Amino acid sequence: MLVEAACGLEVKLDHRLRLPGRRQDRFDLYLPEPAPGLLIDLDPEWTHGRPGSLERDTAKTAAAFAAGLDVERVRSRGLPPVPVHGLVHHEAGPGVNPEDWAEAVGVVLRRRGLSWRQLTPAEATAALTKGAQLWQRAVAGPEVSAVDVAPHLEEEFAANLTNPGKTPDRMPPGCNDVCLWRCQKPDCGYEWKAALYSRALAGRGCSQCGHAQVGAANSRPGPGESLAEVNPTMAEELIEVVGHPDWTAFDLLPASNKTCQWRCPEPYCRFEYPAPPSRRTGQSSGCPRCARRRTVTGRVRPKPGRSLQDVHPALADELVEVIDEPNLTAKELRPSSAKVCRWACSRTGCPGRWDATPDQRSRRGGTGKRCPLCHPPRGSRTQP
Repeated sequence: MLVEAACGLEVKLDHRLRLPGRRQDRFDLYLPEPAPGLLIDLDPEWTHGRPGSLERDTAKTAAAFAAGLDVERVRSRGLPPVPVHGLVHHEAGPGVNPEDWAEAVGVVLRRRGLSWRQLTPAEATAALTKGAQLWQRAVAGPEVSAVDVAPHLEEEFAANLTNPGKTPDRMPPGCNDVCLWRCQKPDCGYEWKAALYSRALAGRGCSQCGHAQVGAANSRPGPGESLAEVNPTMAEELIEVVGHPDWTAFDLLPASNKTCQWRCPEPYCRFEYPAPPSRRTGQSSGCPRCARRRTVTGRVRPKPGRSLQDVHPALADELVEVIDEPNLTAKELRPSSAKVCRWACSRTGCPGRWDATPDQRSRRGGTGKRCPLCHPPRGSRTQP
């Protein structure tokens, strides 16, 4: 207020810019006229005499110069100059007396040929009074606070990490103070850090709940994309979705990784087993019990030209049936098979029938375990 009254130009407070390669920077005073404007930083000892302050001030000033901005700094008497080429060192203080710092800014403006006049005691008092009133309104809180824009922030607010003790009801919605937030959902309670403006203006919330919502949305199929519509045959085998008993095949994507319970459609099996739809569609897998049965069957089937019919056609002619699997023929049996079969003697007029495995019959060149009537055991043969 003192600078504005003394120079007659508009002075903006806490001007914010985003310089190339940096986060948002804040300049204490900004005089937009004459164009392109003048940026002035005020460096009191109590905030700029800390370890690392000089390095930060140097980097900020150098970045502003590199961006083509017109920058001046007024530093508290006793602080080292900012080592940036072309920057003139101005001093004020010690202390934070507003008239001393305003006079230092006046030196900067007079060097640039801008108007500056000495204020009367009444003018200085009026300017300071106006500044005090503005400060009181700022301390009391903004006209529109972050809580006014987003009331739920008051419950989720945990701490202000940038300005401890300052709460959302005393900050404007666009404030960039970084705060700690805590999700109020009973099954969450997640804590995270975020700038106030990202919550009040951008509407960002708990990332954990957001991920859960996005995951749930992505796992639900759109029109014509469900398992029931894409693969109705598989959908008929679905019993339930584990963990989601109210879901049906219309709620599942064909590539879903949710575990489901399935029932084999084969009448002789009806085995129930767990598997995600993605495994069934991606790997074309089905009932594991039927798969094992097919594997075993494949192992016991003879190779081409090596069946009982091919190797021992005479024995094949005597085969009546395979007792456990009547549908098998001599063409589907190996000579070494251990399946019990029923045989009928091929000699004319012999009623002999007996049980034996192909392995027992094919021994000794096909003369093993023959018809018990035509070839009785040695102990039961009638002596001449």
